Amino acid sequence: MGKNLLILGAFVSVLMLASCTGGRKETVTYTPEEIADAGQVMKYYDTSLALLKNMVKERDVNAVLGYMEQKTEVPMFSYIMSPIVSKKDSAAVMLPGEYLGEDVRQNLIQNYAELFQSRNQFYANFNKYLSLLKEKKTEGMTDLLNDNYELSVVMSECKQNIFDILSPIALNAQRVLLAENPVKEQIIAMKSMSTTMQSIINLYARKHVEDKSRLDLKIMELRLQLDAAEKLPVVKGHEEESEKFKDFLSKTEGFLKIVQDARQKNSYADEDFEEISSYGLGIICLLYTSDAADE
Repeated sequence: MGKNLLILGAFVSVLMLASCTGGRKETVTYTPEEIADAGQVMKYYDTSLALLKNMVKERDVNAVLGYMEQKTEVPMFSYIMSPIVSKKDSAAVMLPGEYLGEDVRQNLIQNYAELFQSRNQFYANFNKYLSLLKEKKTEGMTDLLNDNYELSVVMSECKQNIFDILSPIALNAQRVLLAENPVKEQIIAMKSMSTTMQSIINLYARKHVEDKSRLDLKIMELRLQLDAAEKLPVVKGHEEESEKFKDFLSKTEGFLKIVQDARQKNSYADEDFEEISSYGLGIICLLYTSDAADE
């Protein structure tokens, strides 16, 4: 039920964004407290994105599962290992502040706790599998593999839940912080689309247990976001930002085509995931690199 509500909430949010684009502009004044809270929200959001990016790497998870499926000793890629996660960031995401609200805090804590536990168990199972392999024992290997199939889905689901919980809240916080910025709608549109691209990468990575309906919903969400963004007017005096925005939209259109072509096959393929992941993360990295340069 909670998952369905998150999906519905995300869909309603993007429909509202699409319907509001192009409407009359209003000057909104925010209090110092609202601005401070918005800053805290974005700090938590940015910490979460950085943590999730390093903590659950879809390519690594699928590499572990692929290695375990062999059930025999084969050359191992050097990147198959438990990723290092900042203890400071781990502690920070487990202690969200009052600026997020009680229900949101509890949902985040619950999802992060389950994510940490699942991740630890996933790599513990992998280490146990490697021990059995070294001892040339096969008993228990299948159980470890099946357990890791389930844990990979749990990790992906928790990660997606966190995206879905934080995205609309971060969107509102960005509106507060960018209230005086003449190109705020373009900035918010790009960051919203980048989060949706991250969700699509996360959902497509479910090699063994696909969630096609949720993936299709995110693809539809990105299409609506892109259509709404394309209707935003050019801001006079900000031609450089406008060109970057147009380039971002063009690259996002390319990402959508890659994803839709992959979905038409109606089955997971490693080469499709590599293309989706590399192309999408390239767009996202360019956006956040640009943000860092502007600060």
